[in-house]
Amino acid sequence: MGTILSLDGDDWEFKDFVGEDWIWRNSEKPDTKDVRWWRRATVPGSVLHDLLALGEVPDPHYERNSLLVEWVPERTWLYRKRFRVPAEHRGRRIRLCFDGIDYAAQVFLNGAKLGDHVGMFVPAAFDVSDAVDFEGDNLLAVVIERAPDEQPQVSKTRYVRTHKSRMTYWWDFCPRMIHQGIWDRVYLDVTGVARIEDVFVRATPSPDFSAADVVATTTLHASAPQTVELDVALTREGRVVARASETRSVDAGETTFETTLRLERPELWWPNGAGAQPMYEATATVRTRGSAGGGAASAVSDERLVPFGVRRIEWMRNETPDETALPYTLVVNGRRLYIKGWNWVPIDAMYGVERPEKLERLLTLAQRAHVNMLRVWGGGLIEKKAFYDACDRLGILVWQEFIQSSSGIGNQPSDDPAFIEMMVREAERIVPRRRNHPSLALWCGGNELQDDDGRPLDDDEPVLAALKRVVARLDPDRRWLATSPTGRLFNNTLENIVKDPDGLHDVHGPWEHQGLTAHYELYNRGTSLLSSEFGVEGMTNVKALYRTIAPEHRLPATRDNPVYFHRGSWWNNEPLVQRSFGGGIDDVETLVRASQLLQAEGLRYAVESNLRRQYRSSGTLPWQFNEPFPNAYCTSALDYYGEPKSAYYAVARAYAPLALSAAFAAQALAGRETFEASLWAANDRTVPAEGTLTARLIDAAGGVAETMSAPVVAAANGSTPLVDFRAPLAAVATDWFFLDLALRDASGRTLAANRYVFSKTDNLRPLLDAKPTTLRATAVADGDAWRVTLANVGDAAAIAVRLEDERELGAEGGVLFEENDIFLLPGETAELRAEWRGVAKDARRIAAGGWNTPSVRVALE
Repeated sequence: MGTILSLDGDDWEFKDFVGEDWIWRNSEKPDTKDVRWWRRATVPGSVLHDLLALGEVPDPHYERNSLLVEWVPERTWLYRKRFRVPAEHRGRRIRLCFDGIDYAAQVFLNGAKLGDHVGMFVPAAFDVSDAVDFEGDNLLAVVIERAPDEQPQVSKTRYVRTHKSRMTYWWDFCPRMIHQGIWDRVYLDVTGVARIEDVFVRATPSPDFSAADVVATTTLHASAPQTVELDVALTREGRVVARASETRSVDAGETTFETTLRLERPELWWPNGAGAQPMYEATATVRTRGSAGGGAASAVSDERLVPFGVRRIEWMRNETPDETALPYTLVVNGRRLYIKGWNWVPIDAMYGVERPEKLERLLTLAQRAHVNMLRVWGGGLIEKKAFYDACDRLGILVWQEFIQSSSGIGNQPSDDPAFIEMMVREAERIVPRRRNHPSLALWCGGNELQDDDGRPLDDDEPVLAALKRVVARLDPDRRWLATSPTGRLFNNTLENIVKDPDGLHDVHGPWEHQGLTAHYELYNRGTSLLSSEFGVEGMTNVKALYRTIAPEHRLPATRDNPVYFHRGSWWNNEPLVQRSFGGGIDDVETLVRASQLLQAEGLRYAVESNLRRQYRSSGTLPWQFNEPFPNAYCTSALDYYGEPKSAYYAVARAYAPLALSAAFAAQALAGRETFEASLWAANDRTVPAEGTLTARLIDAAGGVAETMSAPVVAAANGSTPLVDFRAPLAAVATDWFFLDLALRDASGRTLAANRYVFSKTDNLRPLLDAKPTTLRATAVADGDAWRVTLANVGDAAAIAVRLEDERELGAEGGVLFEENDIFLLPGETAELRAEWRGVAKDARRIAAGGWNTPSVRVALE
């Protein structure tokens, strides 16, 4: 049976060199006299992180310290490890495997060169059957070359000659922290004479989903002519549900077997929110009988286990009169689904470091926010296997882009044949490694690739045509998109909407709040079929800001402050925040609250507006879910430490299976006599939702200025206009107020609710001047869950009440809140659920506070 001997761990050593100084010193050899200044290292990992762990570089996350580590990728780094191989493996085939080296490297074993490797997304493998020492230590040495010169965000895409993450060369949300390292696992793959190279599982459901044909294509490599027996078993939760075997004589080299099995009444894999995510396993086992025509089968030569899911993904036309538009409407297992997505970027600039807890937290937050698709952006990564495994389990579809991106000045890739050949070679290795994941929905050629006139590129572009052919050959069931957006117009702007309303197919932008009136006008007039990237900027959470910026540098929080300029200057919206709140904000915490409120309100309105247009609009994917560096300002919904900002909860509410929304003209209503809104429901469910809709205008003291109730029906799997609501603003007694929406069934149970905040003035200053109120916070524990009760016991509405983990950032484990950043009317009570993960019971502490109520510790009863 095949055996994997892991070489991962924290027992590696590393050392830096200028150029090829390591050659002169024989540093890769077991008997080298180069014995000084070797340090401890971890693999998988990142060179910069290894230095940081040793205290040899300043923390690049603090202030402008990343400028002080830019020398690191200019060096050559030699990593080495001593290991032993058990004698029981003598005589077997042994391969030394690297799943990811970033970027170019030379590999040595016991002083002898095994070969060269180039490319961070393709594996490297070397036959070491005759090179390992079974009697003593082996020395593995990996020389990681100086990082290649590549393009930062602003440049010309045609200059790019590598398939490497460009984000760390400098991007608007990541300073220059160019990555190097052995960034994925290292191991010895020990097998018999016949080795399994690949197993590709294609499950095709029948038209009525009563059965599925599963074709397992197994590629073997034999070191000599053999008679082999291949057994393929399909299991579900450990129970064999189908099995087939084949015996064949094979020549030395590669041989392909195709095994077809039938699944009766398969359990279907569904995206998050539409059903469960049952996973099957295909186990391919190969046994050998010696030379061709040999006798009984020997012991297992190799075995490969491949998880897979049974589902059918199709794409249908949107509800548009434009017949030139591509189909963007997602259909899974015969059911039309609205894409509720986010854009995903690497979870850390030092992406080689294994962070399983952070990855699980971020993807769990996405799943709990009703997300069913993540677009893996083309400036980041082909993620590691753990990412796709988690998406399989959580039901999150993946839109995977090859690592190509726009560059601002020029956005068209090179047509150099050598570059295209390199990209084809890479794709031929990448696609087979990811194609068995049911979460993988589509491949895309890259981010924002355009011609000189700003038109999105199509499959006539040489490199995109070449990548499309690879996908069609190696993963024929997957959707292909040339780039994102696919056009025909690139930008979601009022100008484009007026010029060609049916020409906004898949669009990007804007990425900023447009203002207290203009923002709402833009999204009210939207016509796009798919919004695959757009956003609203906002400041990070206070804890993250305080951890990364010294007290003396926290103000002014503007681009004129060099620390803020370094930490997300593109998204620094301090002038807009000041204008939107009447100016005069002179403390950091108020600025954070105000900035995050604008981000939350602006982003949720954009999302809700797209949802109101389904299925002309078939999907919305805001930019961006997470960030790889602790920026001061960013378009992300989570901060670097994985803590949600207000925008996360606002979009999660909009993505609820049954959600109420309101369409209105502005958030600041100066000069208007009447409040007007159109009320809608978005219903993901397969049955209509019926009940009584109640709409109320409520002032800051809890007084009800206007109420309307009406029986309504929200149609299944779509958006429904319900009623129009009008009320005189003169009836509202305070300068700021709420629109409160609730849908209740015949028993009075609340099916859906929503709440919007408005100002009667020309800005949101009344929120900052709100009367103080008092909050009472208690909790009852039920295992690892707390049921938190928040009560506003004062006589004024509480603004943006937030629950927070009271422990320090970076403390072990964390807490997940099902809801947060809520408005509470006077006398109103809300019950929220908090789930602790990996935190000792005696360390669990939650604080609750809002804009106009002091923070209090939640009392555990």
